[in-house]
Amino acid sequence: MKRIFTVISSTLFLFLIGLENAKSQNSDFEAVVNSGLSDANTYLKNYMNPFGASLGNGLANGWYNTAKPHKTFGFDLTVTSNFAIIPDSESQFEFIQSEYENITLRDPSNTMLPTFTGGETSQGLVISGEREIAAGQTVQYEETIEAPDGFGLKELPGPIAVPTPTVQLGIGIVKNTDLIIRYTPQINVGDLSFQSFGFGVKHDFKQWIPGMKLLPFDLSGLVGFNRISSTYQIDENAGQFAKFGASATTIQAIISKKLLFFTPYAGLGVNIVNSNFAMKGTYEFEGEPGTTYEVTDPINIAFDGSGGPRFTVGARLKILWVLALNVDYTIQKYNTLSVGLGINVR
Repeated sequence: MKRIFTVISSTLFLFLIGLENAKSQNSDFEAVVNSGLSDANTYLKNYMNPFGASLGNGLANGWYNTAKPHKTFGFDLTVTSNFAIIPDSESQFEFIQSEYENITLRDPSNTMLPTFTGGETSQGLVISGEREIAAGQTVQYEETIEAPDGFGLKELPGPIAVPTPTVQLGIGIVKNTDLIIRYTPQINVGDLSFQSFGFGVKHDFKQWIPGMKLLPFDLSGLVGFNRISSTYQIDENAGQFAKFGASATTIQAIISKKLLFFTPYAGLGVNIVNSNFAMKGTYEFEGEPGTTYEVTDPINIAFDGSGGPRFTVGARLKILWVLALNVDYTIQKYNTLSVGLGINVR
């Protein structure tokens, strides 16, 4: 069982700083899993939700640095890093008793527990249920454990965010339209693999509105979709692996104005964000002394959607003839800072 949470830590924390105390949490989570898979999935979802939300919101950013599409066969190749900031309010989650079957709080008056970004807690979890002691014979049991602590990330200086680097190519096609492609081929590092794919379309709709074509700014609409997936092989021969995935769809209206080498821009729209984590395969667990039992696909978590309305403001600066730097900030549930550098040929 401890190995399962080592895998979870290795997979989910891959994108974060090294956290040595991840291993110390395994015994706490082992007891949570023993409370029942339904309760374990609910608890892990609440505990890790800020990770999935931050990564998903980051994917929805960095699609543009101007509202003006390229001319036909014009292009840009841009590398962007997005940092979707985890709010301080997400360092805790509320334990809702009706969501759990076999877990209650030692102190029911304190229902707030730390997520992975939070700190320590003195709260205890009371786990009760039935255990099989022989074929067809069960006994009632009850045990109390300390609720898993967070990793104290909120105490670190500066904002907390899961970085989401992207590489994208935008190509002008017809009728003031850009086709945007994001692609990272499968990268294998030991037992871990990672890949991503996305596509988008940016179109100048000012050209279709009578009288607007002559106005001194650019106005476009954008639709973009991006997905990443990561797989960690636990035991390839046994068909055991962990998988994390996230996707983001964004729909935006963009306005910009070129001023020599400086182009301010803004965007207004909405995000649809989804992320999930699962452990696939059949696993053997220890039950009562001298007994074991098997569980297939023990963890399957769909994190809460964290999309919604968004507003972006930023600017692009031409450094050289074809080289441009852009920085923007998006106000949304997980406010996001994006910094990009690219080659731009109009």
